[in-house]
Amino acid sequence: MLTINIAASDAPGDVNEDAVGHYGNAAWVIDGATGIGGALVEAPSDAAWLASTANRLLAEVLAQSPVLPTVEVLRTVMARCAQALERDAVRPATGAHELPSAAFAMVRIIDGMAEFTTLADCRVATIDATGGEMGEARLFGVSSHEAIEAATLEAARGLLDADPEITPEALKAALLPRLRANREQMNREGGYWVLGTEPAAADHIWQMTMPVRPGQRFAVASDGFLRLVELFEAARPSELLSIATPDDWTNWLERLRDLERKPDSLHRYTRVKRHDDASFVACTWDAA
Repeated sequence: MLTINIAASDAPGDVNEDAVGHYGNAAWVIDGATGIGGALVEAPSDAAWLASTANRLLAEVLAQSPVLPTVEVLRTVMARCAQALERDAVRPATGAHELPSAAFAMVRIIDGMAEFTTLADCRVATIDATGGEMGEARLFGVSSHEAIEAATLEAARGLLDADPEITPEALKAALLPRLRANREQMNREGGYWVLGTEPAAADHIWQMTMPVRPGQRFAVASDGFLRLVELFEAARPSELLSIATPDDWTNWLERLRDLERKPDSLHRYTRVKRHDDASFVACTWDAA
């Protein structure tokens, strides 16, 4: 069975737009994308609504159909999210950029194999021992919007260079037209694919499998927590796998927030948001 060691999420602001969940031999994180339009639902935010709704529906679908292939699980979840949005929306979306969306990563143990599934920039960490008994810890997952994200970060660097005193709020406002254009490419051919209200996105997941070993550890993380590895280079994938207690999680989270708060942080480590929600699930395969 898959034992959950830690399932935690932290928001630096008033609203957490992430969710963490697990059911049976599956564990996941959902990272809601902060909206760039007016609210569609009566909730703390559309992104928080989607993360919460998809989190609940994932557990429901897995409970109803434990052996359903993951592609079909996600297709069903997104179709039901679309139905829920139609029911809950207080107004129609004016464009694709207003539709709620989220990044996603999941580890699922099926028939002696560990299956990793991602959409966008959440990741799964484990020891890669596919070449033999010994291996090294690494992150698994590929995003279809890395080129779009890279162009946005390049624009942010230009704004920061031009005005070193620019506030995070002003930086985001200046980037808003680009961010809106990026969102218009969501869940369409030639664009990028994310968890949301378009079931066809299930056909564009990144996925791989490997044999699962007794005692094998997995870490599933949102890009906000992965800043420790991918942005600040303050942690390695092996250290994510060493997080096993609430104190471990708290210590790494505090380090992340300290790095985000440093006065020169936005200039040294370019990003659109100074702070981000951070979510993390650590789990272990305990073979019966």
